[in-house]
This record gives sequence, C-alpha cells and structure tokens, in this order.
Amino acid sequence: MDVRLHPLFQDWIERLADSADPGELSDVYVEVMALIAALEEYGRDLGDPECHPVVTASYDLYALRRSPPTSTTPYAMGPPVLRILFGFARDEGGTEVAVVTLGGDKTALGNAWYPANITQAQDRIDQWCQRNPSYKPVMKRGKWK
Repeated sequence: MDVRLHPLFQDWIERLADSADPGELSDVYVEVMALIAALEEYGRDLGDPECHPVVTASYDLYALRRSPPTSTTPYAMGPPVLRILFGFARDEGGTEVAVVTLGGDKTALGNAWYPANITQAQDRIDQWCQRNPSYKPVMKRGKWK
C-alpha cells in the first residue's frame, strides 16, 4: 500500500530520530518505522496486534500500536505507549493510500488520549486531501466525504 506521511507527522518522527545519542537512531524511532513498513507491506490486511480500528472516529481511522510487543515491535514492553493514527484517502479511480497523521504517547492518559487526537487526525486527513485534491477521505464503511 502506498503510505503518505502528513507533514506534521513527519516533523514528529524526525524529532524521534533526533532524540537518540549522536550517530544512533532511537529504538522508539526504529519501532515506529517498522510499524509504517508493516502498513506499507500489508495495507488493510494489517491487523491485531499491530493495529486496531478507532471505533469512535467518523473516518476510516486506525491506530498503529508500539506496545504491547508484537512481531513487528518485539522489544516494546514498556513506555512510551505510542499510538500512530492513520486513515485512508481514495482517488476517483478507486486507488487508496494510507495517510499517517499523528503519533503520541498515551502512557499518562490511557484511552483519554484518543478524543482530541482523533479530531486532530481527521482534520489532518482533510488537510492532506486539500493539498492532494484528487483524493477524498474514506469515511467509515467506505463512504466518501
């Protein structure tokens, strides 16, 4: 699957890469990139435990999970408990892309992390589609916006 990164997510991931010692990459950065690579490889077939649907979203939104440990992130046993939100956009020809919108640590907030971030993720999908006008956000159950 073609995976596109929202510019603000790109900024976030670059900060993760820069958080390690000089000359090294952060383990967390490597794990996040492994999750994105899994999304590219499996697309909509990527499922539990690496990702789960965000049931309260209006858009066809999902969360990649850094923890608990999975085959993609086998060493992710503790904090940060990252979630990386992504959704789908489709062009008029039916070609779908995954748009990765934001990432964050839900360690302190637990599931209370989701409401504000879901809204922000959906806004970022809209922004991405405005910059790429041949695409429209995919709503739940495959509906177009």
